[in-house]
Amino acid sequence: NRYCNDFQITKTNSILNGFFTRIGTTEVVFEWVVPNVDYFGNGGFTYDTTGTLPTQNTFGLAGFYNMEEAVNAVIEELNTFTAGTGLTWTVAGLLGGGVQIIVTGGVNGNTFAVDSPLLIQMFKQNLSGTFGASGIVTFDFNISLADLRPTRYIDIVCNQLTNNQAVKDASTAPIVRDVLCRWYFDQDYPVPNDAYGYPILMGYSPFYLRRLYNPPKQIQWQTNIPIGNLSFQLYNERGTIVDVNSATNYLMTLQVSEN
Repeated sequence: NRYCNDFQITKTNSILNGFFTRIGTTEVVFEWVVPNVDYFGNGGFTYDTTGTLPTQNTFGLAGFYNMEEAVNAVIEELNTFTAGTGLTWTVAGLLGGGVQIIVTGGVNGNTFAVDSPLLIQMFKQNLSGTFGASGIVTFDFNISLADLRPTRYIDIVCNQLTNNQAVKDASTAPIVRDVLCRWYFDQDYPVPNDAYGYPILMGYSPFYLRRLYNPPKQIQWQTNIPIGNLSFQLYNERGTIVDVNSATNYLMTLQVSEN
């Protein structure tokens, strides 16, 4: 496996010998090129006009999107797939941030539903409703509901290097692992907002970013144990291996100390 999410370093001789007592991750560089949206052909639209529920697949979105771009793409897809039903989808920004999605042209009593994991990720719900006499249904979504990051953090793990750690790591997560370091998908400065007021978060576009950890987490090591074969994994907030592609990589500096 040559992807950076799970690989092994094997050498015929020890990588490092010496009477050191601790290891720390002082520097990490991520070369991140993994699209944050990948919902190609996943989802459906239904509209009850004849007593049946005709369904069409929607939301063939794959690539890097901020919230403004994703919302506009969803509206474009909905207008494409509801052509001929009499429905029209529009979007407008809300005062203070967020969006209002408006569907017009419905027949009184007719129902509609949009089912998509992308909408669940964006707004924590799908779009569904029943038209009244006005033939209009609106949905208001504020900025606190949306997060299109691929993960909120990445844990860099190497069990061979943390094996001698006397005090194990603790976490409120269901799965607890000893880590070399944790990379949060957040910036050290306020991020810009898009036209709808949503923050443009890390991972919405490719990035090459270096972080220094001062001080790094100090990992205990036994002085008589050499560093040999090493296996590295990247885990996301759900405790599973991070999905990456061959273009994504990371660099890491480990500092060893005799004191």
